[in-house]
Parts: sequence; structure tokens; C-alpha cells
Amino acid sequence: MCSRYRLTNDVGKLRTIFPDSPDDWFDAIDRKYESFYPGSSVPVILNVRDSEYFGHFQWGIVPDWAKNKSMTLINTKSEEALVKPTWKGSFRKRRCLLPATSFFEPAAIDGKKYQVEFTMKDGSAFAFAGIWQKTDKFGEPRNCCSLLTCESNSIVGEVHGRMPVILHRTQFETYLNTPAEQAEKLMTILLPFPAEEMDAEHHKGSRR
Repeated sequence: MCSRYRLTNDVGKLRTIFPDSPDDWFDAIDRKYESFYPGSSVPVILNVRDSEYFGHFQWGIVPDWAKNKSMTLINTKSEEALVKPTWKGSFRKRRCLLPATSFFEPAAIDGKKYQVEFTMKDGSAFAFAGIWQKTDKFGEPRNCCSLLTCESNSIVGEVHGRMPVILHRTQFETYLNTPAEQAEKLMTILLPFPAEEMDAEHHKGSRR
């Protein structure tokens, strides 16, 4: 389960894949390689061609049936997005992109703890597929989001059975703009990202 990722504050790198991103969209990224955790305010994109749809949502959705905040859901299995009542409305009507430059999974090797950081081989930024909801449970109304996950590719699979859905740039608009009644078609792009395009680096310790 992905519970930590990073995003560079290198505006040039981000504008390479999101050319219409507004300057104030970077306000939440206050240092290079900012780390985001559950509950963080994270940058999101609802429409890649309109700067008004670049914003910040809280990472983690509190579903209607939750009894307390500890039941916040930060990941959503892509194969359940159109099936489970908790997710199907959001997947049809409220999709988003979450830009990133790396994500982490914990691992134990020879009794030692590591954080394995996954990046693109070319160092580029990328985007996770996400969904969002507006909730007012346990506090003020706010927009919250969750990452879609899929089965891991071979490189992530060495430490975890699932990984976030990473979209190619050519898939951004398809993912965001497909009509609700055609959402089933999106299942064909919610697949493991090619392992040959990714790198993994091991960092000692449970967190870095």
C-alpha cells in the first residue's frame, strides 16, 4: 500500500508534463522533494488544459460508513472502483491526477529496514490516477482524494504485491475526461506501469 510519495518543486520539470499549471499551484510544495503522507494537502489536477482545475486536496477519503478518522482510505483497488458503492460514484464522475516524482514502499532485507524509492529512469515527473470526494465527516467540508492501485510490475513486486496506477502523459486527458457512462473503458489503462521504465533505490531506515 503506497503511503508516501514525493514531488519536486522544480517548476520546469513539472511544466514539461503539465504545461498549463499555474504558479500558485506550487504553494504546497515548500521544499525540494517534498514528501506527502496520508492526511497531507496534496496537489491534484482535474483538467490538464485549464489552470482553474489545478488544486490541492487532502490525501485520504473518509467513507460515509466510517465510524472514525482511523478508517480513512488512501488507496483504492482499481478493479473495485466500478464495483464497490464506496468508490463507483467517484470513479465515474470525480477523477483526478496526482503528480509525483517518486513513491516509497517499506522493505526488510536481512533483518534491516529499508524504504525503497521508485522513480522514472529518466528522472521525469509522472502522475498517479486518483479519485476524489467531498466530505464533511469529522470536521469541516473538504475535498479528499485516494490513489488507484493495481497489481505490481516486476520491479515493485520485489517488495509489494500492489503499486499505484501510473498513467502515461498520453492517457491524462482520457482518464480525466471520459464520460461517466463510459468509465468501464478506463479499465484498459489502469495497468502496471512498465518496469523497464522505472528505477528503485534502497534507503536505510524506516523513514527518510
